[in-house]
Amino acid sequence: MPDCLHWIKRRLAIGTFFSRRTYNSQKKKFTNNPSAVTRYVNITEQTPDGDIRKGSIVSQDDWLELVRQDGGDNGVLIYVHGFNTSQKDMLDRMAKIEAGLKSNGYKGAVIAFDWPSDGTIFTYDRDRSDAKKVAPHLVGDGILPLLSMSPKPKINLIAHSMGALVVLRAFSDFGDSAGSGNEVWGTEQVMFASGDVDSTWLEKGAWGSLVLKQRSKRFTNYYSGRDRVLALSDGVINGGRDRVGHEGMPKLTAKGHWDIYCNEQYLRDVPKAKQTITYSHRWWFDNDGFYEDLALTIGGDDAQDMPTRRKTNITDLALLT
Repeated sequence: MPDCLHWIKRRLAIGTFFSRRTYNSQKKKFTNNPSAVTRYVNITEQTPDGDIRKGSIVSQDDWLELVRQDGGDNGVLIYVHGFNTSQKDMLDRMAKIEAGLKSNGYKGAVIAFDWPSDGTIFTYDRDRSDAKKVAPHLVGDGILPLLSMSPKPKINLIAHSMGALVVLRAFSDFGDSAGSGNEVWGTEQVMFASGDVDSTWLEKGAWGSLVLKQRSKRFTNYYSGRDRVLALSDGVINGGRDRVGHEGMPKLTAKGHWDIYCNEQYLRDVPKAKQTITYSHRWWFDNDGFYEDLALTIGGDDAQDMPTRRKTNITDLALLT
């Protein structure tokens, strides 16, 4: 193992991610612009409140080894953030996801794909354009290198908001030959929370459903009709086209694709004073029941037998812990 990696590890790795944001070497900061290269980052120090973080840009090989040391042999979860998410917000949420899952027995690594969202509500169209532009690097510079490791880890993804668009576009840009050797590449569990993509794309036979069916063993869609950000995205920004994170998938879905209705969990666990427009879109990251269900999903438990779920009067299941 290279000496530099020993040094990085001794500095206490706090988290790793790979980024397509441009890096300003003079200011030693990432910008909100798309980069021509992917950089692999290891966070080594942070203040107790997480406001200030320091880290190192490392080689892909060193990054893969760090992921392994962080539990990668037991699986890897890639968090793909959404619209209006700064790099600090991404890191804060990645840390919450890791803590929430590990408190529920998850032993794998949690990493993130950091794409150049501007971190402001006024740049939706620009964020969507940048999301499409850099999406292939989620697979080409993240998933495929991870799958080339020996032993090959199980890869899972959790995408929030516009991160769902990144996942679908990334999956659709790579064919079977992208895998190593003669193996068809793929992931284990793919999960959307507040997915900001057209619901119709996830109907059985539609392009989104097809790529998820080809590239994952199971797809889980957590949705909430109380999501006021996606209500605006439905009716104002996207011309009335339902968002899958607000309305759920169409009635006809592929086998192994599950809708999880989360209204009751949100209403029960989020005080009325906190039920704001923005929080209704990101409450997942503070909800213990969501992490309990997420850990069971990643573990491959039967979708219909999880103690975190209840049956409804339709085919959807309801999150209620």
